[in-house]
Amino acid sequence: MNSSNQPYISQTVNDDEKRFVCKSLFQYNVNQTASLLQKPGIDIELLLKSPKNEVIGGIFCETFLYCLYINELWIEEKYRGLGYGKMLVTEAERVAKENGCTLAHTATFSFQSPEFYRKLGYKEFGVINDYPEGIVEYFLKKKL
Repeated sequence: MNSSNQPYISQTVNDDEKRFVCKSLFQYNVNQTASLLQKPGIDIELLLKSPKNEVIGGIFCETFLYCLYINELWIEEKYRGLGYGKMLVTEAERVAKENGCTLAHTATFSFQSPEFYRKLGYKEFGVINDYPEGIVEYFLKKKL
C-alpha cells in the first residue's frame, strides 16, 4: 500500500489482479476493433495420441481478427520427422479456414522449427536476432 495519494508500481501480482488487467486489455482491444478481435474467436486445440492413448504431441491455437495464431506445437522426439507435425498444422489450418480465417501466423526460435514452418508455406515477416548465444526468433505467416 502506498501512503501518498499517487499511483505506484507493485512487483507483487496475484492471479485475480492479473486476470483483471488481461480482461481489461482484451475488452479495450475488442472495442477498438469493432469486435473483429473476437472473430471467429475459437481456440483450436488438437492432440496427437499413441495407439495406447498417450499424448505424444499437440497444437494449441487461438483465432482473432480472422487469423489463426499457433501458440504451441510439440511432438515427442521419437515421432518427429514422420509427418505428424504437418498433420496437426494442416488440421488446425483447415478448422481455422472453415471458421473464416484467412491468415495464419506464429513465432518460433532458431532452435525450434523455422524450417518446418517454411516447408509448410509460411513466410518470414520479422526477426529478432539480439538474443544471447546466437538464438534468433522468427515470425512467420501464411495466407490460408
